[in-house]
Amino acid sequence: MKKIRHNEPVSLLPRVQKKIDHQLGLSGKTLLAVSGGADSVALFRLCLDLELEFEVAHFNHQLRASSLEDARFVQALCEQHGVVFHLGQARVGEIAQEKGWNIEDAARTLRYGFLSRKAKDMGANSIFTAHTRNDQAETVLMQLFRGASHLTGIKPRNRQVFRPLLDIGRSELLVYLESLGQSFRTDETNFDLDLTRAWLRHELIPLIERRYPSLQMSLSRLAKVQRDELEFLNELATQMSENDTLETNKLHRLHMAVQRQILANWLGRHQLGVSFERVEALLTLAYSQTPKRLSLSTEKRARVAYGKLDLISSQSNKLVSQPVEDASQLPDGISPDLLRRYPDLTYRSRQPGDRMHLTGGSKKLSNILIDHKVPREERDGLRLLASGQQVFWVEGLLADPDAGTVEEDTDTAFMRRALEQAKLAAVKGELPVGAVLVCDGKVLAEAHNLCEETSDPSAHAELLVIRQAAIKQQDWRLSQAILYVTLEPCPMCFGALLQAHIPRLVFGAKNHREGAVGSVTDLSKAAWKRTIDVKAGVLENVCAALLTEFFARQRQS
Repeated sequence: MKKIRHNEPVSLLPRVQKKIDHQLGLSGKTLLAVSGGADSVALFRLCLDLELEFEVAHFNHQLRASSLEDARFVQALCEQHGVVFHLGQARVGEIAQEKGWNIEDAARTLRYGFLSRKAKDMGANSIFTAHTRNDQAETVLMQLFRGASHLTGIKPRNRQVFRPLLDIGRSELLVYLESLGQSFRTDETNFDLDLTRAWLRHELIPLIERRYPSLQMSLSRLAKVQRDELEFLNELATQMSENDTLETNKLHRLHMAVQRQILANWLGRHQLGVSFERVEALLTLAYSQTPKRLSLSTEKRARVAYGKLDLISSQSNKLVSQPVEDASQLPDGISPDLLRRYPDLTYRSRQPGDRMHLTGGSKKLSNILIDHKVPREERDGLRLLASGQQVFWVEGLLADPDAGTVEEDTDTAFMRRALEQAKLAAVKGELPVGAVLVCDGKVLAEAHNLCEETSDPSAHAELLVIRQAAIKQQDWRLSQAILYVTLEPCPMCFGALLQAHIPRLVFGAKNHREGAVGSVTDLSKAAWKRTIDVKAGVLENVCAALLTEFFARQRQS
């Protein structure tokens, strides 16, 4: 960029050049948006005086009878100074009516679309618009009156769009134009007091300025501070809400401002309307102690259940029934003999009266789904294998033992063994947590919580199996072992795993109060001397159900 001349009539030039250098720090072509009004004409003359390389674009919205004269004025201005002129136009009023858009939104969308296309065609690095400090003040007030959560005003830069006059008052630009003897066009709609911006400009702001002369400067500073604060909140919210499913216990530990921002961003990611009222309703939902839902649109609902806030469909997810015609269609682990005994086997969604035979006897499917903490909205979407009202298999959940044994992977098999230990703890009135330590596919030790029985706060299942295995192996280093435990370890137990050199941990249910591997904190990600491979959620529903039943009995007693 060339240096400014020293004989300029007004001190605006160094201020604008400093702003451009600071914000852009680049050279190359610029596309200048010029409407013909005082602000954009002043920007045009400033860019000329700063000897920038630029071309001009004018968009005719065809909303006023005089709009054609505005275009001709800008074209003549460009010809006078040897600047390339580009004209775009559209019948904004008709397009807004066809699409059901607000006129101002339609005008803005079509105008910036034209500017972006033209900038790309000419290889421009940036687009300059002539928004001033007056526009900033008006925008902040409009946001205030609409109830915006953050009064961020107009951004100085939004991608390739840059506003170098945003800290300059309109009165300064008028003085600058007068010193050059430069004429400009006046948009008569700027004086239509039925329009909010015109009312603010000519009625409300002058009234307030009689008592607070620095109003516009104050509003401009407020917008800058609010943008910085919003950017900071967004950074925090992004770090803490990378997934579409939010864990409510983690959300609750954050500052309320961050909680609101996380929920606002969550709504935005799903293209759902973001408003203060909606965010507050979600916040209330997230603190619910029982499963609840909140309608967000005709297609989507928010649901909180079992410590998670997620998005679900409002539509029915019932499956189309599909008869089983060949044994090859049966799920893995289900005996082909079942089809011979029940030739009417069908894949379908659940139905009233469905029952299932389990080890302890027959049980209503509805109760089984509740026991396994399957959210209500997901129950119709479960794929069942049934004959009449008799259900033999529920996809991803369980199968009738008499229908053939579904082979389980090693982690699931050892977790079931840990569950047997947890059940022993429950019988004794202990917190039902069981653990199994395995090496080369063989059990080294197994134990369950004994804190109550021994009056020992360290008698957790994990520590007990580590002690047993170390004695059995005559070596405190258990570097080939795998620990299976029904509940996410606490910090004490995770520390014991590190000290014992145990390389792998598999756990079932999350520990929302003391979990050290993701629920409260995640010690596995710290820079320890050794690392532990962690697998979570194996038989999670079963492990969690055992704990839930235990605490329910405790409350009753």
